Amino acid sequence: MAYAKKIVLIGAGSLQFGLGTVGSIFKSKILEGSTITLHDINAENLNLATEACLTAKKEQEVNFIIESTLDRKEALQEADFIISSIEVTPRFDLWDQDLDIPRELGNKQMMGENGGPGGLFHSLRIIPPILEICGDVMNICPNAWFINFSNPMSRICLAIHRKYPKFKVVGLCHEIGFVEETLPKMLNTTYENLDFKAGGLNHFGVILEIKYKD
Repeated sequence: MAYAKKIVLIGAGSLQFGLGTVGSIFKSKILEGSTITLHDINAENLNLATEACLTAKKEQEVNFIIESTLDRKEALQEADFIISSIEVTPRFDLWDQDLDIPRELGNKQMMGENGGPGGLFHSLRIIPPILEICGDVMNICPNAWFINFSNPMSRICLAIHRKYPKFKVVGLCHEIGFVEETLPKMLNTTYENLDFKAGGLNHFGVILEIKYKD
């Protein structure tokens, strides 16, 4: 049985996020017939992502409605799920600063996207616009689930919970998905023959339990 929903992708102008996420939704039988609304503030990127998604829909012959808009408040109307992956630009230039400035001052962090001083700088940049988006969600579609893919994941989700205690938010990182390729090779079996349970935090996933089905 299919349950048609309205799914809004914020930051959909990124082909990696936009097309990749839409491709994952296309695989869902239970969501067939749903409307996928693509939103971004960059018109050129949004148009490219929309064209790519429409092409994928045609090639895969799936039953979904694809629409796009530059207007966030319009996109959020009657939304059931919001999947958000945004960044403050210029992303990679700023990320370099998150790494380089602490190192110049003696902090030998490996990466600055999520932890350490660089992760703090990243948080201070990205949390304000995300809270602004969440404010619109609270006003327009307060019963919708907000699924956050942006980093620093745990700091963003903490900030959302503190600002909006009743907000329906979950933070996701897709790193566990890579086990589909690595575990079968390590255990000399097929992925379909494995039953496992995973847990952990963003960028620190842990396999808690694993069994052979046979």
